[in-house]
Amino acid sequence: MSSNRRVSRRSFVQGGVGAATGVAIASRSRSYSARAQDAQEITFMNWDAVPGTPIETAINAFQEASGISVNIQPTPTADYETKMRTLLASGAPPDIMRINDDFVRGYSIEETLLDLNPYIQASGINPADYFDHPYKFPIQPDGQHTAWTIGTQPSVIFYNVDAFNEAGVPLPPSTWSGEAWGWAEFLDAAMKLSIPDERWGVLLYKDTSFETIYPVNHGEPTGIYSADGTQFTLANPTAIEAVQWVTDLTLVHGVQPAWEDLTADDAANQYFVSGRAAMLSATFGFTSYARANATFNWNVTPPPAGVAGQTTIATLIDFVIPKDAQNPDGAWELLKFLGGPEGGKIFAEAGAYVPVHREPSSLLVPVEGTPPANLGLIVEATGHATNENFSQHIQRARQIYRPQLDLVFTGQQTAAEMLTGIKEQVELALAGEV
Repeated sequence: MSSNRRVSRRSFVQGGVGAATGVAIASRSRSYSARAQDAQEITFMNWDAVPGTPIETAINAFQEASGISVNIQPTPTADYETKMRTLLASGAPPDIMRINDDFVRGYSIEETLLDLNPYIQASGINPADYFDHPYKFPIQPDGQHTAWTIGTQPSVIFYNVDAFNEAGVPLPPSTWSGEAWGWAEFLDAAMKLSIPDERWGVLLYKDTSFETIYPVNHGEPTGIYSADGTQFTLANPTAIEAVQWVTDLTLVHGVQPAWEDLTADDAANQYFVSGRAAMLSATFGFTSYARANATFNWNVTPPPAGVAGQTTIATLIDFVIPKDAQNPDGAWELLKFLGGPEGGKIFAEAGAYVPVHREPSSLLVPVEGTPPANLGLIVEATGHATNENFSQHIQRARQIYRPQLDLVFTGQQTAAEMLTGIKEQVELALAGEV
C-alpha cells in the first residue's frame, strides 16, 4: 500500500472455505442478491478516514441504489495490521476489511478469508471485463479468490510545471519513455529546481514504493525479495546502490528534504502542494488531494528510467470478506459495486484510482484546465508495473528492515552497512524462523 503514509502494506488453503461454509455458500448462490437486500446493514473497515473521500461517495451511491446500509467502522489506531488480526480472531469481524495487497497471501494461508469464487460465478462476472493483473492478483495457488480489487494506484512523479518553467528546465516526458529522463537527467532537474531555504527539487523516499521501483530499474529484477520469497534481495549490491542513490539526493546533493523533517503523516503532500518540493513521488491517489490544495499548475510523469528500464509499482486497492463475516452476501454486493462500472466511474472521475473494470477507465482522459494533463500515462502504467514478491512471512520481514532504513536516511549508516547487516535476520523472518 503505498500511499504516502508509511503504513505497513503487501500452508496454502487445502480445501475450499471449509465443508460447512462451502455448502452454505453453494446453497444460496442463486439467490444471494435477493438475500443481501433483506440484510439491511453491512460493516466496513478501512485504514484511512472515509468521510470526504471518493470511497464515501461510492458507498453513498451504493446505499441509495441497494437499500443496504453501510456502517463504517473507525480505525483510530495507526497499527492497522494488529487491529485486523485481533478482529479476525474475535469471531465477529467487520463484513468487509481493507487489506494490504502485500499480505493477501499470508492471510489466505491462515484460512481467515472467504473464497469469493461462488459469488463471482453467481454474479456472472466476465474476467475479460477487468484488467488482467488486478483481477487475477487475489487468486491463490489453490484457486481460491480471497480478495477483491477495486482499483489500482500507480506510483508516478508529480511535478510543479510552473517551477520547471521558472527554472528553465525542460518538462519531463508525457509518455513511458526513458529518453532524456534517466537518473542523470532527473538529478540535474532536481538540482536546477532547488532554491536554498525555499524549495527542494524532489521528494522521493517518503513513498515506500521507491524500495522496489529504483532497485528494479537499476537491475535488481525482483526488487526487495527473490522470486521465491526466500531471499532479501534489497541487500544485493545493485539494490543497495539504488537505495543509496535515493538517499544521497538528501545527504550528498541537498535536493531532497531531510528525513527528520518529514515525520508528519502528510508532510510529503504538504511539501508539494505548498510549492516547497518541485517533484514528488506518490501514488495516483494523490491526484484528488493535489487538485484540492495546489495553487499552481502541475502534471505527472513516469519515474526516471534506470539502466535496466522504466518500471513502477501499481498499488492494488484490495478488500476482503472474513470467513466469520455476519453478512457476506451484502458485503459482496458492495464489493461488486465498488469494483464494477458504477464504482469505477466515481473513482476515475475523482482521480482516485485506475478502475479495475475496463469500461470506466475510458474516463481517465485529460480535461482542459484540470490537472494532470498527462492523465493517459496513468492508465498506461498498468503495462509498466511490477509488484513485490509476496510470501507468508513478508509482514514480519518488513517489520525488521523498514525501521532500519531510518538509519540510512539520516546518514547514521550507509545502505550497504545497514542492509547487509540485517540480511540474515530478514531471511530468517522470510523462512518463518523469527
